Amino acid sequence: MNWPAGQTAFVTGAASGIGLGIARALVKAGAKVALADIDSQRVAAAARELADAGGEVIAVTLDVGDPDQWQAAADQAERALGPVSILCNNAGINGGGDLDQTTLDVWRWVYRVNVESQFIGISTFLPRFKQRGGRAHILNTGSMAGIVPMARVGAYSSAKFASVGLTMVLRNEVQGSDIGVSLLCPGTVSTRIAVTSGEGEAALRGTEVNAAAVEGNSALLSQGADPDRVGEQVVEAMQENQFLIITHKEWEPLVDAVHAEIKQAYVTFDGRHGPDVSAQALVDGFNPVTA
Repeated sequence: MNWPAGQTAFVTGAASGIGLGIARALVKAGAKVALADIDSQRVAAAARELADAGGEVIAVTLDVGDPDQWQAAADQAERALGPVSILCNNAGINGGGDLDQTTLDVWRWVYRVNVESQFIGISTFLPRFKQRGGRAHILNTGSMAGIVPMARVGAYSSAKFASVGLTMVLRNEVQGSDIGVSLLCPGTVSTRIAVTSGEGEAALRGTEVNAAAVEGNSALLSQGADPDRVGEQVVEAMQENQFLIITHKEWEPLVDAVHAEIKQAYVTFDGRHGPDVSAQALVDGFNPVTA
């Protein structure tokens, strides 16, 4: 039996898009899947689809940004499907616009869903993985916007930069264990994020949905990659313990430009401060404040 056959996975943002694509690929690979999403009706429909296709799945209603819901959601999944050994922190939203036009409540909402939820997911499941032992895996969905800064979506882009950093730190902290870590940085994928984000931001601000923006962004996203193919790529990468998962090569020149700017700063540095004897020690592990 090839991993992840027989394993139990917990996938957030699983009612549609990349999350549902990952869930479909996991079921195809023989895994049991808890599909978690804030949209209870849509996630229930997704679970019925996979169950009708022969998958062993359940739907879990979960607001990933609410820390008080996670333990109960994890317990529900494990009672129904057995111990979870795969966590896919996939849920995400966009919101706001130019930085000076983005309200603090929208900024915090974007960070709560895109970054804090991943931390809470890790905090919920990583102790269980360590206690039980055996092979486990954590996938965080970042974005190319977490490697290449994107104007006019500053809350989203900076939150995805934080997600990338969080996942890199997690990889270093579990290095040498049986817990694998992967970071998905997709380009344009055909998902409902424009719709769900538009509706969510409008509800948060007590305004009408910006239908023109949602329609325009949805039209752009519809030209993107098939989320089912992305899901298959994700499962293949996790099987191979691949860390960074990229979906579109077209972003490479933009990534090169970011890295070239960083490299140039070192080329032109005059060395005025002398060597930093603590650099590697800090990377290897700064002494934590708590014991």
